[in-house]
Amino acid sequence: MRPCLFVLFMISSLAISSAQVLSEQSSAIGIDHSFRDRLLMGGGAAFFDYDMDGDEDVYITSGYNRDDLYRNNGDGTFTNVSNNIGLDVTFQYNTMGVTTGDIDNDGDRDIFVSTWERFDGTELPDGRSLLFLNNGDGTFTEIGEQAGITHEAFAMGAAFLDYNRDGYLDVYVMNHILEAIFETDEDGNQVGIAHDCYPNFLYVNNGNNTFTEVAATLGVADMGCTIAAVPSDYDMDGDLDLYLANDFGYFLVPNVMYENNYPENGFMDVSGETGADVEAFGMGIASGDYDHDLDFDYYTTNIGRNILCENLNGAGFSDVTTEAGVENATVPEEENLNTTGWGTAFFDIDNDTWEDLFVANGRIPALPAYATALHDPDKLYMNNGDKTFTDVTNAAGVDVGDNLYTHGMAYSDYDEDGDLDIITVVLDDLDGYSKFYVNETNNGNNYIQFKLIGVESNRDAFGSKAWLYSGDLTLVKEIYGGGASHASQHTSVLHFGLADLEQVDSVRIEWTNGHVDVIDAPAINTRHTVVEGVTSSISSPLVNELNIAVAPNPFTGTINLFANGDFSNEELFVKLMAIDGTVMMSKTFAFGKQAQLDIDTQLPSGMYLLELLSEGKRTIKKVVKR
Repeated sequence: MRPCLFVLFMISSLAISSAQVLSEQSSAIGIDHSFRDRLLMGGGAAFFDYDMDGDEDVYITSGYNRDDLYRNNGDGTFTNVSNNIGLDVTFQYNTMGVTTGDIDNDGDRDIFVSTWERFDGTELPDGRSLLFLNNGDGTFTEIGEQAGITHEAFAMGAAFLDYNRDGYLDVYVMNHILEAIFETDEDGNQVGIAHDCYPNFLYVNNGNNTFTEVAATLGVADMGCTIAAVPSDYDMDGDLDLYLANDFGYFLVPNVMYENNYPENGFMDVSGETGADVEAFGMGIASGDYDHDLDFDYYTTNIGRNILCENLNGAGFSDVTTEAGVENATVPEEENLNTTGWGTAFFDIDNDTWEDLFVANGRIPALPAYATALHDPDKLYMNNGDKTFTDVTNAAGVDVGDNLYTHGMAYSDYDEDGDLDIITVVLDDLDGYSKFYVNETNNGNNYIQFKLIGVESNRDAFGSKAWLYSGDLTLVKEIYGGGASHASQHTSVLHFGLADLEQVDSVRIEWTNGHVDVIDAPAINTRHTVVEGVTSSISSPLVNELNIAVAPNPFTGTINLFANGDFSNEELFVKLMAIDGTVMMSKTFAFGKQAQLDIDTQLPSGMYLLELLSEGKRTIKKVVKR
């Protein structure tokens, strides 16, 4: 099979049903960031809840500057909290990408930062990547060396995955150029590339905050100058495979698909037989079921024409880029010079059930045969629902009129208003600044969201999949541990647009370890928290059916309850549960306007669920013990 073999068919374009509105509000919401680069490399962001207060914060790498962590204030704004929390060591490294994951399953997210160089006197030698352990109190401790993250390389990004399904997150690191070697013609002009590349690393989690590097042993020490990789179950057999976007693929190693051999301990290169071995200057990967056929398709960004590979039910891939209308190949206003694509994602930005596509563009110099445009705006493609897309960049207000170098991008419903917002990481060349696009579309479409918490599976549920059923419609999504897009990590909250559907029949969740939970008739237009194996007790939305406020949160030794309604010594049942459903405390008492719960001070730090029940009304609050 030829790489991503072309499939010829005639399709008609459908007009988008409503205007998509994105409002760039970085300054207004408190994001003040630019990436200080060398040779136009690096720049990533990760959405995650570092302080366990229920909303998603954002970490942004900064290259030569210290990285930034912005805390979500819960009111649509952020506060930069980077000072004195343990991140200052990033001043000593040229940081490239970031991903987050709970390496010790203690309930809070840890941070993995890939780096290119460390500052050691006047030298700029290659550096090891950084691993920040979350201390649970708003601070971090860098534990990379003692954890075994010691290999020095030019690391562009990393992805957390539980490849062996043991409940602990492993980490795959994508490495770039070891030695730059150019081929020249008789006149000395650069006409080709013969770079030596670092092998990629796979660090297996030993379950005690240490890791062992085993990439070569498992067959995934790729030498293709990898820039992005997505752990994804391409063949839907229940384990995580690895799809790699390799730079210089026209000259060195094309994209690679590694199939997971689980339960055997290793991977197999199936790139050639599946057609996944597309040749590109691979920069980023988007993964998603854009065509509603219940498997995951992959889009690789490139210098010039990007490549959309349609998944043929796990049997192979077909290049449908041209037919789909998402080539993003040249900039007409600049003599049709090539685009340079970096971060990218499939996600349903207008909640119509169909995955749309965002591409972050930013020039990088290339060989004369691949000359790139300076003015290279980002792109937003709206999914028409018929395997085609419409470019709505200008109408949506994306990156119009800017000559900026955009690299990383990530999405999240950071303000929990039911639609997905976007951050793009911009280099400081040409006075660039990172952008935050707040989604202000108001088309009346419904949605539903799921935050998954693993118990026997890894705590973050990375690699888990969810199928949504509503009438004749079936949708599928999986949770990624970073590495795709470019140097970035999207939200881990599963977001389904529902269009005008007014109910969901059921949602089937297949956890990383193979366990299955089914949620019947979940409420729409809300976010559900689902704990593996205990969906019957907490899969309902965490809404305030019972109008009682809880403070402080996080708490230490006491929790105060405040009635916002008319309570006249009504009987209140209170239950404090660990996330695995274990009951830590329960009591029933007469409740008026206020009460204090005394909590055992020996209770371990972490997230808990506080259930309140009175007169047939019920609510569950997420609370955090410091």
